Amino acid sequence: MIKPRFLQYKYIFFLLSLFCSINILRGEQDFRAYYEYDKSLPLNVHEEVIENKSDYIIIKVYFDSVNNEMVPGLLVLPKREGKVPCIIFLHGYGGSKDDVRGAAGLVAREGYAIMAIDAEYHGERKEEGKELYSPDINDSVRGIIQTIIDLRRAVDYLETRPEIDMERIGYVGGSMGGILGAIFIGVEPRIKAAALIVAGGNMSLMIRESQHYTTPAIREYLQREGITYEDLQKILDPVDPLNFIGYFAPRPVVFHLGKFDRIVPAEAGRQLYEKAGEPKQVYWYDTGHSVPLDLVLARILDFMDRNLLGKSFVYHETLYWMRLYGPLIAIIIGIIVIAVIVYAFKRG
Repeated sequence: MIKPRFLQYKYIFFLLSLFCSINILRGEQDFRAYYEYDKSLPLNVHEEVIENKSDYIIIKVYFDSVNNEMVPGLLVLPKREGKVPCIIFLHGYGGSKDDVRGAAGLVAREGYAIMAIDAEYHGERKEEGKELYSPDINDSVRGIIQTIIDLRRAVDYLETRPEIDMERIGYVGGSMGGILGAIFIGVEPRIKAAALIVAGGNMSLMIRESQHYTTPAIREYLQREGITYEDLQKILDPVDPLNFIGYFAPRPVVFHLGKFDRIVPAEAGRQLYEKAGEPKQVYWYDTGHSVPLDLVLARILDFMDRNLLGKSFVYHETLYWMRLYGPLIAIIIGIIVIAVIVYAFKRG
């Protein structure tokens, strides 16, 4: 059996166990208490402008979270008058907050701020020999809970920034950022719209079938210790997105999933989408885990424009297709015009 190490994390797991025991007696399963925290905890923010462009700035941020953890983040602010909407971003496995920098200019020009953090054991929080997905199941659960609370603390930090419109906060996460994001948006009421990219639910299914490089060691550990996937699922229920995504309704969520994904199995994505409440939307791509990010970004910008800004007319996806097929269409039209002219000349 897995030897519990939750005692070292003190009150979070004690309160959670008590909460879940009460709900089991009531015939309910509500794991949201795992993600509660003391909102009066000081943020102790440290900020430094690290990039100053003509239309946006990037601020390196550090703030305090629970369990004496200091969270590194990046805040991208467009240079605009008045308050701006903000998109919170969490990277995929092995990534970091710096993954947002490639899209920072484009998103800022659209009038959005971006807030990104490093997940536990990622970016500046890397620790030698530590993985967020590992055979140390209890530590993985702890790290996931920590990261979700860190994201909530990031929202607390945004509330201190006068430039941010707190009524227009969205979320975007891909792969691990989508999986953890499905939990985050279920426990954080300040998020108004969310986009989840190659995300999934049913944690035991993902560990059993995923081809992610971390999963073989986990499967070997389960087999060696005689832990069934049913037992594993009970351990992972407090961090399974399927148990949280439904709480996001009636706020809008969009999914971007790969039909042939074997990193986050497509079936796990389908189950997460099915579990989500309305309003919801899904795009299925004829790909594996690597979906076409340019198209995904265009669709997400349209989605956020509609649901955060209230725009009825959106155009990013249209521009994407025009850029992709515009030259070909121009050639076809040119051929047709020439053919019409030649035909008219011959008849004349």
